[in-house]
Amino acid sequence: MIINQEELTKLCKYLYLKFFDYKDIVLNDIDIKISDSIYINANLNYYGIDTKVQAKVDLRVENDLIVDIDGIAKYGFINLSVNKILKEMIKDYQGIEITDQGVIVLNEFLKSVELKNGHVCIELK
Repeated sequence: MIINQEELTKLCKYLYLKFFDYKDIVLNDIDIKISDSIYINANLNYYGIDTKVQAKVDLRVENDLIVDIDGIAKYGFINLSVNKILKEMIKDYQGIEITDQGVIVLNEFLKSVELKNGHVCIELK
């Protein structure tokens, strides 16, 4: 399966609705670039305060799907770790574990994930 930047953006918007739409957090826009890593720039309104999120994401499969995230959320004049925010907000979902380095998703179907030519290439088991 091959996912391009536009499809990945749609997927992120879908996941946003699943995880954050019930809170007072509005996703204004998101820009995703795929190269050696996935680079995300997003503008949110978090409880009335404009918030900018910048993150570098790397994917790999080691039995489970590992999503390494290095990012900052600029909430007003405060810089917060994206991982710490995710750890606080996504804690009750079975099969998803948030660590200080990123996200671990229980995996039964993925054999490998690779970034190639501006695409996310997924090989199924």
